Amino acid sequence: MKLLGVLELIDAVGNSYHPSRLPIGFVAFCTTGLVVGYALAAFLQNDVSPIFPRISHTGNFPPASMVFSFNLGIAAIFLVQISFVVFKSMKRIINYQHQEVKSQLINGKSGLESSEALMENQLKQNRKHSINRLCLCCGILAAVGALGVGAFQVTYSKWLHYLFLVIMVVNGYTYSVLHTVNSRNFLKKMNYPKQDYLFKFRVSTLVTGGVGLIFMFTLTIIGAMKWDPLVSCTEDEKAQWQSFKNCSERNHNWKQGDGGFTHFVFSNVGQWIWLGSFFVFVFTTRNELKCKVPSIKIEKLDEMSQDGVDPIN
Repeated sequence: MKLLGVLELIDAVGNSYHPSRLPIGFVAFCTTGLVVGYALAAFLQNDVSPIFPRISHTGNFPPASMVFSFNLGIAAIFLVQISFVVFKSMKRIINYQHQEVKSQLINGKSGLESSEALMENQLKQNRKHSINRLCLCCGILAAVGALGVGAFQVTYSKWLHYLFLVIMVVNGYTYSVLHTVNSRNFLKKMNYPKQDYLFKFRVSTLVTGGVGLIFMFTLTIIGAMKWDPLVSCTEDEKAQWQSFKNCSERNHNWKQGDGGFTHFVFSNVGQWIWLGSFFVFVFTTRNELKCKVPSIKIEKLDEMSQDGVDPIN
């Protein structure tokens, strides 16, 4: 109950503006944060290579690490907001479709056996609601993963960082897939122009992001198996910040000539491809948020009530 209360509060703040602006804000803010963090790490601090660095490595040391954590924290807030607003819109249109079909069946417009058709309609509604709830859970878990990735930098908490990275990536991609499937029916019902084009475009972003994820995970594992650190940090190096910083940099970033360097570079390319495709997907959710979801037709519900049928169940 407390979680729903918090989500309702976040939703009220977002709706005081307009929900369709949320994806724009998410993409704009996150892209700016990535660019600033990358510039600090690659050119000011010289912590990473300017050519396709691992995104996590751009947040190894301050001040870039501060930008990295702050950026992911705000991104998590945006993700929760977008997930919940889209969830509410989908829930309302699913209920509308259910009541509309139910009204037609009660009024004898379908030509089907009412009891069997009503049961089938109820099962379809339950499936759609289940997918919708699963989408919301995946969106929230992706946000939790983003918070964890930002809070636990790879230099200091490598395994926690990678654990939250997997949580963020897996749930973010799952959310994209489920929402693509569930929203197609939504856009058709709303008579959204170019709905087929939008669906195909989303599928293309999913394919692109999936290829990027395969590259990222597979080549990282292969590269790690071939890589031997050039230097291991000693206790004396850990005691001095600059020495520890230099040692950590060597141990967390492949250099040209190291074993697995080529695999590392291409796994980084896959990571950037997945992130870009996810940004594009989130941006497309503004199409659902711009749609005005119709209210349930009261006159049909009245007819159903007069016939002794419960209009809600």
